[in-house]
Amino acid sequence: MTPNLPPTLSSSQDLAALILEIREYAKWYGQYSVASRVKAKFTTEQPELSAAAVEMIRDWGKEEALSQKRLDLLLSTLEKLKNKAPVITITLAAPATNEVKKTLVTWCRSNIAPDVLVSFRFNATLLGGMVVRSGSHIYDWSFRRAILNERHRFGEMLSRV
Repeated sequence: MTPNLPPTLSSSQDLAALILEIREYAKWYGQYSVASRVKAKFTTEQPELSAAAVEMIRDWGKEEALSQKRLDLLLSTLEKLKNKAPVITITLAAPATNEVKKTLVTWCRSNIAPDVLVSFRFNATLLGGMVVRSGSHIYDWSFRRAILNERHRFGEMLSRV
């Protein structure tokens, strides 16, 4: 089973941070389980988890009861996903808001691949629109590109303004 990535977790860096969080939780969980089995006092508090990590662990535990083995399987699955997932980079004319990121990631995961990782950048010289890079392919839907493609008509358009 491949875990569903929440739209708030978009990039390779986000996934790497999630893996670190879950690894830390798995370490704590293992120590807590051993202490519980031998009825020893365990005073270490559960590590603080992000909403994405809580959601991921909860969803992963729905299919089968959570255990150290199950958490290790989740971690190895996430590591494999990080290494094989398709990656695209979207460059916008301004920094993307969380809502824009969430919308674009949701669209990409519905239309491209459910495990696609999306990195966001910004470049004010685009003027608007976006540039999408996937591997060696670049798709330029920026206003700047549109203006440059029609530069022979630019003077004509300005005279009408």
